[in-house]
Amino acid sequence: MLSLRRHRQVSLILLLIFGLLAGRLWQINLSHGQEYAAQVQRQRLLTVSEREYERGDILDCNGQSLTNQPENVLLVFPRLLLGNSQQSEAYWVTYLNSLLKNFNLLAHRQSQSLKQLLQGSEPFILARGLSKSQVAQITPLLQQNSGLYATSLSPRYAAASPAAHLLGYVGASTAAEAAALKQQGCQDTAYCGKSGLEKQYDQLLRSQPSAHIAVAVDEKNQPTTPGLNYFANSRTRQNLKLTINANYQSIAEAAMQGKNGAAVLMDVHNGDVLAMVSAPGFDQYIGQPATEGDIYINKALSYYPPASVFKIVLCLAALDKEISIDPDNLTADEEATAVPDSQAQLFQCNGSITLPSGHTVSCWKTSGHGEEDMAVALGNSCNPYFIQLGQTLGGDLIAEYAYRLGFGSQTLLGFEPGNTAGQIAFNSAVPADVANVSIGEKGIRATPLMLARLLAAVANDGRLPTPRLVQATVNSNGKILSEIPSAQPQQVVKAESARQVKRFLTQAVQNGTGQPAASDLISIAGKTGTSQNFGVWFAGFFPADEPRWSIAVYISDGDSGGRDAGGVCREIAEKIALLEDIANQGRV
Repeated sequence: MLSLRRHRQVSLILLLIFGLLAGRLWQINLSHGQEYAAQVQRQRLLTVSEREYERGDILDCNGQSLTNQPENVLLVFPRLLLGNSQQSEAYWVTYLNSLLKNFNLLAHRQSQSLKQLLQGSEPFILARGLSKSQVAQITPLLQQNSGLYATSLSPRYAAASPAAHLLGYVGASTAAEAAALKQQGCQDTAYCGKSGLEKQYDQLLRSQPSAHIAVAVDEKNQPTTPGLNYFANSRTRQNLKLTINANYQSIAEAAMQGKNGAAVLMDVHNGDVLAMVSAPGFDQYIGQPATEGDIYINKALSYYPPASVFKIVLCLAALDKEISIDPDNLTADEEATAVPDSQAQLFQCNGSITLPSGHTVSCWKTSGHGEEDMAVALGNSCNPYFIQLGQTLGGDLIAEYAYRLGFGSQTLLGFEPGNTAGQIAFNSAVPADVANVSIGEKGIRATPLMLARLLAAVANDGRLPTPRLVQATVNSNGKILSEIPSAQPQQVVKAESARQVKRFLTQAVQNGTGQPAASDLISIAGKTGTSQNFGVWFAGFFPADEPRWSIAVYISDGDSGGRDAGGVCREIAEKIALLEDIANQGRV
């Protein structure tokens, strides 16, 4: 009797266990059945990600992707090409090179040899950016060779990639990088961000879902169906959204084509960086950084003497403190020609100025500018005037206003620009040091980003904005996951002081050294700068009457701030005016 009862108990327990197992299997099949079936299917597929790297997008301010742009490409499956042919590896290297040459195709990843790519066995992009006619011409040849396909894929970077220095690039991980990624729980440790935003936001961008393209094969590695199979992935991705405007970036890139330098475009009201160019650009498929030269350095975030653009700081300090050139500091000849003025002491430029040490500094106009007030002197970019003004202000006050106006450190919200420390280093007790800094030479260094910020403060009635590059992280449906808000601009100089300098800068383009930047389409205000040894500048804002954009252009090998850098500014401003349909608005 007891044995029968025990038998029933055991049977019930077994039934319960089998019931639980059946329920669990049903649950697994319901929730993951399709996924497991797809995994089984993929075991008989040679797959390649629809995106070159399974990474999230880097988006502009309007949601337009700066990466992963679909293109027609020529795709190679080495396992099929070599496995289903009697031809040698050397034959296929020659054959693929002939395809590139005969059909004038743009090779992809030119830094890697075809032999290396074929030996790697992984599918790779041979050529990119194929036109419809090129696809039509090459398709008959591809049909004869198993392993070659023309299809649409998304290389990580466009052929003429915008903002290459800013985006950075992805490269093969070192052993140390791979180990660190593995510790973070990353499955794909072969590649990682090497520079720029790709490096800083590598953890966010990596291992994001992508669609896949595949060839179905049998057990002998023979294609079972013609053509390629497409497998979509419905999971959302994490993307990075910038303040960059792709249209403005394209305009700025075109204006800097063939030049060596940088250009930064900024919203004067909130500090958003709308375009940032470092020229010349570089191939983001280089794999390794250069060992010499500066092509991989982001010049928009690099320090150079600001030259005469720094004279704007002296103007703001003098107007703020109601300080004018002190006749007591003038030489006897200069004092005799000085004329009182309600705004600023007039100054007679005779072509040079002699410091207390006896050192003479010449004006760029050797015959002199004659009698000048501050507005005229700024437009003329007169060194003797500003050296004398600097002696009157004193080095401590100049340094104070340099710090106020953002020269003390480089800030860019959402991005770590590398060297953030300011470069203000001069002895305020030494007249020669004060003279040098007064004309933006020794003792002061600034980046194009910092000068675009300075001009934004002038345009914004003395309110200094904080530059911002990254707006938010968003998913592929546009939902904000985390946000980097813009900072409230700070009033750093009196509004009236800034308004006066705005008028001075407008006159500088109309009548002064900035005339090459003048446009018939849009009013531009700004200041030129020509460093003794470090290139030329134009920094300004537009439209001059109701500023929306500030800009700083640096040309490292230019001869004239007005002609070389000012010409770039004019081109950018005019194209934006046409794009925004504001050309000729507000002009007389």
